Amino acid sequence: MPNLRDLVELVVRDLSVAIEPRPSVTYSGPDGQGYVKILVEDGSGMGVGFTVDPTASRADILYEMAYRIPDAYVELYAVGLPVVPGTERPATPRVVADAVVWVDPSERTAWSCPVGEYGQALEGRHEGD
Repeated sequence: MPNLRDLVELVVRDLSVAIEPRPSVTYSGPDGQGYVKILVEDGSGMGVGFTVDPTASRADILYEMAYRIPDAYVELYAVGLPVVPGTERPATPRVVADAVVWVDPSERTAWSCPVGEYGQALEGRHEGD
């Protein structure tokens, strides 16, 4: 079974490139159906929660988190993150060959980045400028 904390950390690391301080993340469960509830909270105590099936594949769990945690950021911080470099469009997660990557939802660019490496991708982009 994948470590949920490690997978959450990959997503939060990417989203925290533009937002500080990081939100707190708590876990409860599994519930009667085997799902784990994940609660993302800002400093004021406002939170957004969702559930995941901890028996799913690593890619499926990471995709679910990469889909849901940015929604929590929108509700908590009024921003859509991470953004596609050079645009104001929020990136969306996609599963590609058992890996989860951020992509441009408009498909106007071929940009993609593995979840957990958004900050490094931005730094690498600036090195060549």
